[in-house]
Amino acid sequence: MKSQSFGGAPRVSVVIPNHNYARFLPECLAALLAQGLAPAELEVIVVDDASTDGSAALARRLLGGCGLGSWRVLEVARVGRPGPVRNAGLELARGEFLLCLDPDDLLLPDFLSASLEALERTGADVAYCGIVFEEQGAIAGEAVHAEVVRREVIRREVIPPGYSPLLLANQNFLPSACLMRRGVWDDGARYRSTTAYEDWDFWVQAALHGARFACVGRALFLYRLRPDGYSASARSEDGVAKARIVVGNPGFFPSWTRAWARGVLRGEAWAKPFGRGVIPVLREHAGLPQKAAPAGGAPARWTLDSNLPTLPLRAATGDEQRNGRSEDA
Repeated sequence: MKSQSFGGAPRVSVVIPNHNYARFLPECLAALLAQGLAPAELEVIVVDDASTDGSAALARRLLGGCGLGSWRVLEVARVGRPGPVRNAGLELARGEFLLCLDPDDLLLPDFLSASLEALERTGADVAYCGIVFEEQGAIAGEAVHAEVVRREVIRREVIPPGYSPLLLANQNFLPSACLMRRGVWDDGARYRSTTAYEDWDFWVQAALHGARFACVGRALFLYRLRPDGYSASARSEDGVAKARIVVGNPGFFPSWTRAWARGVLRGEAWAKPFGRGVIPVLREHAGLPQKAAPAGGAPARWTLDSNLPTLPLRAATGDEQRNGRSEDA
């Protein structure tokens, strides 16, 4: 492990998990350094997952010339999943605020300042912003040997709603890169390999531990949709991945959702995987057999609320206090 430190604890620690993404590291680090914080306030930890493209050496060379308050390059044996690689970096992080950033994604201008402002003004524990999704689409009619030689960059902007525990139980509307207080990590939230949807599982754990969430209503994070990326492969495990989030965090989900998850994992015919990226939180959507009585105690209480933009529900007050609170920025 190569590292360098210049004094006290940094303000923000950024953990970058990497496997064979050397080509993205210069742009990723340049965008980080352009955030407006003094480099001395930043700690950057690159955790290299057994790359074969020279990523570790490049990271050491780039970080050594950035004037950062602290930096490390940690090389680990091949893991193949970003979650445990992030955990290895977070274990070393010393900052007051923590951020996990994949090297093929970018922080857009004001990401850090807007997120820090939201956390400090509201007292929340996690700040999340809107996302600019980027993918490349082929332009028809111009190809050589059946390979497209010009490609169109397609971008779409998504601004998430204010935080609701029921909405997080239903779908993951938080980006992978959210600035959080280190207390979220200290309280026990971890990226777990039990589910392919490691980010979603992490935020549910944080909510169960009482974390408060602040929404920054601007798109300040660029997420590249790549056919060879981990998220693309994770979607192929959608049903099982969602079910494992539920069984791993039973206190966050109503009893019928827990029964649905157990049915999915057992391969029971009535337990349908549901829509991609969506966990059924209404009893009528869970598909339980008509005479089945969900185990696990009294069902959670949910009340109708037409103000939610995607899911017309919210958790009742007691559940809301138990499962996390919202501090919209």
